[in-house]
Amino acid sequence: MSGRGALDASLREPAPVYLLVGGESWLVRDAVDRIRAAVVAGPVAAFNDATFVAAEDRDGTFVHTARTVPMMAERRLVVLRQVEEASVSLLDALLAYVAAPVPSTVLVVTGERFPAAVGGVDRGLRIVNAAKKTGFVAKLDRQEVDGVRFATDAAARLGARLAPAGARLLVDFTGGELALVHAAVERCAAYVGEGGAITEEVVEAVCVSTAEAEVWALTDAIVGRDRGRALAALHHLLEDGEAPHKLLSNVAWQLRQVLVLQDASRRGIDEREAGVRMPPQKARAIREMLSRRPLSPRQLLEELAEVNTGMNSSRAGERRVFEAWILRLVDRLADATSSAR
Repeated sequence: MSGRGALDASLREPAPVYLLVGGESWLVRDAVDRIRAAVVAGPVAAFNDATFVAAEDRDGTFVHTARTVPMMAERRLVVLRQVEEASVSLLDALLAYVAAPVPSTVLVVTGERFPAAVGGVDRGLRIVNAAKKTGFVAKLDRQEVDGVRFATDAAARLGARLAPAGARLLVDFTGGELALVHAAVERCAAYVGEGGAITEEVVEAVCVSTAEAEVWALTDAIVGRDRGRALAALHHLLEDGEAPHKLLSNVAWQLRQVLVLQDASRRGIDEREAGVRMPPQKARAIREMLSRRPLSPRQLLEELAEVNTGMNSSRAGERRVFEAWILRLVDRLADATSSAR
């Protein structure tokens, strides 16, 4: 396994080929995001960033794109996803390219595994061996990662401190799936704030006691711009004893999930690989709402920052500030939608 540090070191001078295969989608997505940040940036980034799905690229178009000179930039990024569904002809094209890659292109190949050998020829193994000579190869599986260390490091990157006992509880609560671990750490970090400590009590308060389905009722109402439902769901949660700050952290996490879902739908990419972590039925319902009334990511993130600041500084009481913000947010989102029509 080539770890995060090894990948970061390779990005000081990006390799022409990155082979990222494994069953842990969070690790794969995180690695692709860091490669993308290192390879393409600036105003022409979109012109030099192309993604292909192996099962859909029957003609090997990714190879033609990879051999195209970047537009007004030093490098081009080409991502080939779901290599486990590649045809024999596509694997042959991939092997030929990996053996002699174009220096101005960074090709990233991802998937859970390579297809089984066909006709006694293990093309996946040949591609791996070729990539070891020309690029960077990493096997990204959960078994290769210490969940407690992963949670602790994720908290540190978010500006929070997570003790080992809290990390173990968090890993146990999520079942160890790294995407869920990271999402839970994000909620806890939002709850304690910059420089805060995520204790066992915080993990229990944020991840265990709050009924996710009840919070989703509030988030659904916000996305649907339904003032009445939002107020009813909020009062139900508050009357059940949920603290406003804890609710804010959970609502903020769910709204960010909504934005990730919206972005994945617009770009036509796999939602799980994009980082969407919500029940399929919930995702379908929200996708339908977003198709009619999309959200502005910038506006929503600015609103979240505003209420967080307000709840930390207001003398009116965090409950009153939170209630007023929920109603104001629904109204502002509704106004933004109306003015966009």
